[in-house]
Amino acid sequence: MKMHILDLGRMYVDEASFVAGIHNGTLRNQNPVAQWIEFPVTGTLVDYGDGYVLFDTGCNMRESVIPDDEDTPSPFVSTEDDILPAQLKKLGIDPSEVKYVVLSHMHCDHVGYLYLFKNAEIIVAEEEFANSMKLYGLRGFGPGPYKNGDFNEFLAAELNWRLLPEDFKEYEIVPGVKAVTFGSGHTYSMTGLFVSLPNSGNFLFSADALYCSLNLGPPVRIPGLIFDSLGYVKSANFIAEYAKKTDAKIIFGHDIKQFLTLKRAPAEYYD
Repeated sequence: MKMHILDLGRMYVDEASFVAGIHNGTLRNQNPVAQWIEFPVTGTLVDYGDGYVLFDTGCNMRESVIPDDEDTPSPFVSTEDDILPAQLKKLGIDPSEVKYVVLSHMHCDHVGYLYLFKNAEIIVAEEEFANSMKLYGLRGFGPGPYKNGDFNEFLAAELNWRLLPEDFKEYEIVPGVKAVTFGSGHTYSMTGLFVSLPNSGNFLFSADALYCSLNLGPPVRIPGLIFDSLGYVKSANFIAEYAKKTDAKIIFGHDIKQFLTLKRAPAEYYD
């Protein structure tokens, strides 16, 4: 079994969106300067011998184009060489060979190329799917991380869905690879990926349930961008306990410092 960490471009954001209150004013520094930080957009591909499991699909290239009359709190910066189709091509893999796609959630930096995987089983938390689809169906999405273009494309593709109920904590995809539901926090419901490799050991991918190591603490530090603060703390503690129980290394969703220390495709992999 091999695991490939995919570098799918970069986004930028005010650091206070990742860690709430990280630059609070004080008596001696009443007007602190916001910190504009870079973070990675990532995916993970597991080769299990008879096919592939993909965790998240990155941003669609169209998200890198910001009209002059619009603004965004988290711009996407990429080239055609970074996006998922190019990364798979570098590994000699066609999207039709991917048997399973696990979605951590349905924001644009995770579902941008989901529509390519017509032969795969698409695994996502039921609460995340149901609530995001409700918003889409009622009025479409305004400015924010869910994008009409992504939903239009993957619905037109008529994909094969497997929805994980909230109380379904583990779903074994293939031996050594599990989808793990974390519950609400960053969104309506988050899903992670657990991978057990014979030589490299165990990994738990948190995605945006934990943006970076600062969120985990201890104590848990919630982000500025959040759906459910109490759920976030609960899921963060669950991730910490699950990683301890399984002796797994936590891979945070958008931690640039950690990401740059990882083996990255196509040159390197874990096995």
